[in-house]
Amino acid sequence: MTTEQEILNLIGKIVAYGGGAIVIAYGIFRFLGQKWIENKFAEKLESYKHKQQQELEETRYRINALFSRVSKIHEKEFQVLPAAWGKLHHALSSLSRFTTVVKRYPNFDVMTESQLEEVLKQSVLSDFQKKEIKDTNTKLDYFRDCMFYHELNKIKNACGDFHDYIQKNSIFLKSDLKMYFTKIDALMWDTMIDKEIGYEVKDHKMKVEAWKRVKDEVVPLRDQIEQLVQDRLRYDKAE
Repeated sequence: MTTEQEILNLIGKIVAYGGGAIVIAYGIFRFLGQKWIENKFAEKLESYKHKQQQELEETRYRINALFSRVSKIHEKEFQVLPAAWGKLHHALSSLSRFTTVVKRYPNFDVMTESQLEEVLKQSVLSDFQKKEIKDTNTKLDYFRDCMFYHELNKIKNACGDFHDYIQKNSIFLKSDLKMYFTKIDALMWDTMIDKEIGYEVKDHKMKVEAWKRVKDEVVPLRDQIEQLVQDRLRYDKAE
């Protein structure tokens, strides 16, 4: 039996006695009715507060989860950008040296055997190449070829490292930075290939154009990327 039914039954019994009992019943009704309303209100209020607290906790959880995810993405981005910039700097430095039009080499024609031995000892040539250059009559040409392909291998490794890193971490880059990094990646590869072909076919014009491309296209693009990276890392606000 509910509280409401109990109250009504009690009042019904009192009314059955008649007379002044009705007045008493009315007083009891007012007292019990008021208490019942207060209790009901308190129950409803507590239920409402509990529901609101649950909704608040759920909202707080969703906000914290979203904030945590965004923070982790930004943290990863702030790890990727300096690393990508470092790999770009290394690749471009190697490319600049590789595409230099005028290079100086030792004058092997006037060297004594001991001088040649000392130069070869400090060079990056393999033992086989050192033996070959001693036996050939075109020492300068042989040395130039060895150094060219040594530098070519270095620039391929540097550009390849940069390319792989950008491809692997592109999901953490903003669209504008991703576009610029991808663009300079392709431009450096094209320049390197032009230099390689120009050397192998002895096309001096192609070699000069590769050098100009670095100066006129790659370097300015690098400068744009530098500004974007600084803006993204809020470099000015960190000072």
